[in-house]
Amino acid sequence: MQLPLNEAFSGIFGSISLTSWMFLIVPQLWENFRNQSAEGLSTLFLIIWLLGDICNLTGALWAHLLPTVVALGIYFCLVDFIMLAQLIYYNHYRPKKHYRFSQNRRTDHAGPSLSDPLLPDAEASRATKHSGPQRRDSLSEAFSDSSPSKEVTRNAISIFLVVFVGTTGWFISWKTGAWGLQGDTPDTEAPLSALILGYASSFFYLT
Repeated sequence: MQLPLNEAFSGIFGSISLTSWMFLIVPQLWENFRNQSAEGLSTLFLIIWLLGDICNLTGALWAHLLPTVVALGIYFCLVDFIMLAQLIYYNHYRPKKHYRFSQNRRTDHAGPSLSDPLLPDAEASRATKHSGPQRRDSLSEAFSDSSPSKEVTRNAISIFLVVFVGTTGWFISWKTGAWGLQGDTPDTEAPLSALILGYASSFFYLT
């Protein structure tokens, strides 16, 4: 069966869009883990986003949509919960834990302990300031990870991988028969409750 060119491009771009949504939050999850912090995230934003994904998943189950749509809804909800867990742990639980640890150290040890620095903070900062090798290490570290050329390269590779995965996914689904012509899909009317949940999900996303 010959596939019209416009429907082929429609399926490919739709698959790339879906792949982009799937990997949208992955860089943020990695950044939170690498920095051991989630200070740049808004709690209210994540809650509203999670409500939209919950409405989306509930509506998909209620309307008996395709299993792939339901699986994507479950995936989005799981990613939201992981993001919220990172935010709660890094911004609320972890600071209190470190604060209690430092308080216990100050109360338990009247004098210096084995893990305390040999120099006070002021002397240590002056010593590192006048250290030549330390200065060179800091400069090399600053230019190695955050240089514009490497950042552009990483972003270009990421975009290429998203486009490649989306295009390959559509091609595989077309060859296996999981994706067909638009006229092959029967028109089924969704329940009113599922439509309401769909509009509520759109409202949360726009908010």
